[in-house]
Amino acid sequence: MNRGKPMLSQSETSKWTDEITEQLKILLEEVKGIPGLAKELTASTDIVNDVQLDSIEMINFMLKIEESLKVEIDFEQLDFSYLQSLSAFADFLSRMKRLA
Repeated sequence: MNRGKPMLSQSETSKWTDEITEQLKILLEEVKGIPGLAKELTASTDIVNDVQLDSIEMINFMLKIEESLKVEIDFEQLDFSYLQSLSAFADFLSRMKRLA
């Protein structure tokens, strides 16, 4: 018996992933402190190579994600490949445990 939140349908998951992608753009703009950055980012933007977050910015970014999306990131499952595009990272985050 699933006592957690109900499973999302494929269309609901896709919508949630799109919402996460948009939120990631906003959070990256905040972390980098570059006005207008969110508008320049696309779903295929590479978080590491295109945005060029340093280690402190990456930690700040991850903390902001957990706070704003109310998810608990499982860092043991986080693979570097998920950071190669906003859409891949959003898909990864959509599978994380959502906090109440």
